[in-house]
Amino acid sequence: MPDSTSASSEKADHTVDELKSLLREAEAALSNLGEQAGDEVSDLRDRLRSAFDNSKYTISQAADFAREQAARADKLVRANPYSTLGIATGVGLLIGYLLGRRCGDRA
Repeated sequence: MPDSTSASSEKADHTVDELKSLLREAEAALSNLGEQAGDEVSDLRDRLRSAFDNSKYTISQAADFAREQAARADKLVRANPYSTLGIATGVGLLIGYLLGRRCGDRA
């Protein structure tokens, strides 16, 4: 059985890396614009830099939270595999029923 916690952690890490890369590119673009900018654009650049710094912290916190929740879910599923299977089946049947009714109403 593959380790779903490590897979979830790898996905979270990959997403965080992509967001950090995007932030670095945006910061580089702002730095290049800075030499050509007036006071208004300079103020905007400073505000954006502040927002980027805050978003880095938020992204880090969200990644940590996602890893913790993935680990909790994995432990819960491993501790109660039959209950998990029953609940997943019930939810799937309910969604299928509701979608079937919704699509049937359109016909």
